Amino acid sequence: MIRVGLIIPANNVAMEYDVYRLSPDNISFHSTRMRPSRGCEPEDPERFRRELKETYNLLRNVSDIVVYGRTYGTHKNIDIINNVIRKKLVIPESAVMDYLRDNGINKMFIGTPYIKDRTLEETEYFMSNNFTVCGSDGLNKIYGLDISNTGENEVMELLNKNSGKIKEAGAIYLACTALPTYNVLNRIKMRYNIPVISENSAVLYKISKILNYNFFIPGIR
Repeated sequence: MIRVGLIIPANNVAMEYDVYRLSPDNISFHSTRMRPSRGCEPEDPERFRRELKETYNLLRNVSDIVVYGRTYGTHKNIDIINNVIRKKLVIPESAVMDYLRDNGINKMFIGTPYIKDRTLEETEYFMSNNFTVCGSDGLNKIYGLDISNTGENEVMELLNKNSGKIKEAGAIYLACTALPTYNVLNRIKMRYNIPVISENSAVLYKISKILNYNFFIPGIR
């Protein structure tokens, strides 16, 4: 059995089910939570370090791989996360980038559950990492529970109204680990005939890469 530790925000009620459904039977997930936070970056990096260390210590003895399932701290404070978590580490946004680079994909469309400013922040982050973003759009949601309650048709409608921009893309990226994607990934792939990767499916892609273990992942494999 491959045991994966998940660190997620307290108000994320979608990620555990999503990665469980995306994974083969011999991978188990064991989660612990951190307090929810505003924005992407900690206002007090040292407090963030302490809280992350406390959380990681609950998982380190029961996991082979640790997934840091949050955006919080990953853009400007990634060094803290790498310093605290000494196990094999998966960061969902970085795993998305790994998949795109491994498959020679530079142009993407980004769909998010977020408000306009947060969607723009996500877009600018990927552009700063040398990706071309053909377009981006969000569902204008703020709260974690609202995001986790997003339905398949909401995601499809968001993409359908941006179909012109998606024609220019080599892949579709669905941001946010709190966005449930298991049931919609293949539906999107069939509709647009290009790979579609979510942060949660990217977690499974990275795990398969770390372990050199190939298995089916909806939307990309």
